[in-house]
Amino acid sequence: MNTSEQILVIVLSSFLAIFLFVSILLVVALIKLTKRMHEVADRAHEIADNVENVSDMFKKTAGPLAFGKFFMNVAEAVAKHKRGK
Repeated sequence: MNTSEQILVIVLSSFLAIFLFVSILLVVALIKLTKRMHEVADRAHEIADNVENVSDMFKKTAGPLAFGKFFMNVAEAVAKHKRGK
């Protein structure tokens, strides 16, 4: 093996080592990013469930609150009518 072939082998093996090192770092970074995205998605799912529970609560209480508001309006109308006489 002559000198030019040895230099070529050294250069190519160096580039291969650098490429492998960078590839390993990128794979580790992608795994961390994927894990973090999974945590964010889980948290978003929990928040959506909480919002759904709150909206169900408002839906259940909207009827009684509207009924109470109707009686308050009637009571105010009667009170105004009595004050007017």
